[in-house]
Parts: sequence; structure tokens; C-alpha cells
Amino acid sequence: MGIFRKKSPEPETPDSHLTFFTVSGAKKFRTITREVFAEMGLEVHVQPGHAVDDSGREFGFWNVATACADQPQSVWRDLIREHLQRVLAGFDGPDPFDILDPADVARKTFARLYDEASVTGIDGYPHREFAPGIVEMIALDLPDTVSVFSHNNANKFGGFGALRTQGIANLRGLEVENLETLPAPGGGSFTALLGDSVYTASRALLLPDLASELLGKRVREEFGWLMSVPNRHQVVWHIIEDATVIPAVNGMARFAAMGYSDSPTPVSPHVFWWNGASYEQLTEVSDDGGLAIRVSPGFQAVLESITADR
Repeated sequence: MGIFRKKSPEPETPDSHLTFFTVSGAKKFRTITREVFAEMGLEVHVQPGHAVDDSGREFGFWNVATACADQPQSVWRDLIREHLQRVLAGFDGPDPFDILDPADVARKTFARLYDEASVTGIDGYPHREFAPGIVEMIALDLPDTVSVFSHNNANKFGGFGALRTQGIANLRGLEVENLETLPAPGGGSFTALLGDSVYTASRALLLPDLASELLGKRVREEFGWLMSVPNRHQVVWHIIEDATVIPAVNGMARFAAMGYSDSPTPVSPHVFWWNGASYEQLTEVSDDGGLAIRVSPGFQAVLESITADR
């Protein structure tokens, strides 16, 4: 199968931790961040994905780095300073998990998908694998930010299972944003749900019911479906019914690669297939930096089954 390849004559290597930066861009970001900390009277130990001060407080880089990646370097210092001021105010203010009552927490709890590599200290938070490289966590939605439940905070409010049930229910209650049917080169189509909500991509957790609801009919599940979440504002799928899955894979791979590389809030550049029990990754990064299709024996069997009568 043909596949989109995004090439550059001499591409700079992406940073292994802040993947939306090149290695040199990430180095510059960390240098400026260290300087801003010093200007604010804090000495920190800078790590690839976070910084730690002398009192042991940890400052993750991902959110502020994604904001910087979408802006010219001339404004990075101001963005970092404003971000750190908000974070420090949060450290000094009351813990929302201590002041909210259970009813408030229930209304504000959402299941949310994250790029696994972006979560610093992930073992400190209850989570489960949703798809290779993507984890499901439980988030508390606050006016100015989102706070992820630690193990201790999850235990205060019923545990991961109960919070996940509530978080899924709250995802179901979100309004449908921008729903588009996109043509795939060579025939067929795929569906994209796009929006401003930080939980748009997390609605992938609702498949295939989400597709059934939005199409107004029960979708066919016999062969599974394709799914991708390029960034937190996009979820894309294709229900497998016939041979149009072949161009759909290629179309979704192009869409996911662009949605991932062009966003300051990336989740995954890959396309996945639901095999009846879990998601399998269908795309992989090739030696030249492009994306290639990887056909597993199970997916090959599906392709042979749906093309047998053609």
C-alpha cells in the first residue's frame, strides 16, 4: 500500500522527550526555562522533560513547551514566566482535591487520553494502556487547568474504576463539535470529529458507540475499525465494511501525520485497528522518517476476507 511520506533534504532530528521540537529547539527551550526559573529566584535541576527544585517540587515541561512550539522564540520567555507563575500559585493555593466535595468532583471528572511519553512520573498516577503509546488517565477539569488524579486522590473519591465510569459518562455528555466525512484518495472515506475541547480526542474511548450515535444507526463491528488521535482536538475513525478500508488506511495515515506534526498538543501520529480485543498499531516510522503500513496477520486476514468476492 502506498503511504504519505513527509521528507526534508536534511531533516533535524526530533527531540526524544519534547517531540514537537528539534533537538536544537528543545535545548534552547530548556536553557530559557532555566534562566526564567533563576529570574524568579528558583534554582532547579533541568531534566529532558521536567525540572525539579531543591524542595523536590517537579515542573513538567510538556504543556508550556507545546505553547512555545507554536510561537516565535522571541515570546518564549514571557510564555514560560506566565506559566510558571500560574504553577507556583497553584502550589501555594489550596489543593482542589481537598476543597471540592464528591458531587463537584463527579461533575468535573473526565477520562482523558495522553501521549504516554509526555507524562512525567506516570507510575504516580492510575492509568491504563488504550493503544500502543497512548494511555487513559482520569482528569479533574478546573477553570484554568486540568489536574490528573494521583493514586492518593483517586482513592479519596472511589478509586480508578469508579472515577473512570464517571469520566466516560461525562465524555458522553459533551456536545458534538465539528463532524466531517473526509474522502480517502482512491475511494472510500473516514470520519473526523474536530473541536476546541481538550477532551475531543478522548472521545475515541467511546468507539464504536460514538460512530453509531453520530451516524444514527448501529455500525458493523465484524471486522473492527480504524482509529487515530493525532492531537487532543481530533479523533478520526473508519468502520471496516469493505475494501475501501485500503484507501482509508492511507488517507488516515496522511491525516494523522499532519495533525500530529502541526499541533502543539500532539497525541499520536499512528493509525490503529481494533482487532476485537485491543488496538493494534498499523503504521510505523520508517528508516527515512516517513510512515509505513505494518500489516499484522490478523489485519491481513481481514483484508483477504473483505476482498475475497471482488
